[in-house]
Amino acid sequence: MTSQRLRLGLGLCLIALLAFGCSTTPVKWYKPGVSYSTFSRDKSDCEDAWLETGTTQQTKGIYSFEGCMEAKGYRVAIPNPP
Repeated sequence: MTSQRLRLGLGLCLIALLAFGCSTTPVKWYKPGVSYSTFSRDKSDCEDAWLETGTTQQTKGIYSFEGCMEAKGYRVAIPNPP
């Protein structure tokens, strides 16, 4: 009985996590005068650098993807309200 409850609880948590993760709005970055190809290259560079930092939370906390994009001059685009 306890095993079934545990599996049910874990299953519900997984479903909730997937639903929440899929419903978030992606961040849009903006930098005046930058072409899409330059943006793609900058974004890829920041993603690669983030992946190369290692797998520990402490290491990931030192380097952030957002910090890299901001260092390259990008800002988060604020959406206009409807």
